[in-house]
Amino acid sequence: MARRDWMSSRPAPITPLSARLIGYGGLVPFAGTGIVSWFLWPSETADAVLQVQLVYAALILSFLGGIRWGVAMTHAGDFKRRVPDGLGTKLALAALPALGGWLALFTMREAAFVVLMLFFAAQAISDIRMVNNDEAADWYRPLRLQLTFFVELALAASLVLTLSQ
Repeated sequence: MARRDWMSSRPAPITPLSARLIGYGGLVPFAGTGIVSWFLWPSETADAVLQVQLVYAALILSFLGGIRWGVAMTHAGDFKRRVPDGLGTKLALAALPALGGWLALFTMREAAFVVLMLFFAAQAISDIRMVNNDEAADWYRPLRLQLTFFVELALAASLVLTLSQ
């Protein structure tokens, strides 16, 4: 059985500081809305803050899908006569996170949190595959795993709060 990169003796990839700062900065709205809603619970303001968190999560899913779209376009290269095999599938899959996030906003709040959590997990798995297929930099894997962990934690905490009504 082949050893995975994370089990090898190679040094861990160095994530660019700019990617870490922007990525972790993107967690602030998740944490901020979660903390504020816990302190203000139960109130109309807490309900509004949870809705803001859901909308932000849907936006971030759209962003992640956009990354996938860009990677698919980059790896498709310049073609004049024939579209590369699988390009349509890759582009369609890249559009799913945005669609899933948008649809989640039209469901009951509890369901929205669950749907968003599932989409973030699926997107992380997809992004890890992208790295494993050499379509993205090695440093993207640990960054995505760390960011996804904290997003999932924030959404789960908000789901627990919502279920406590």
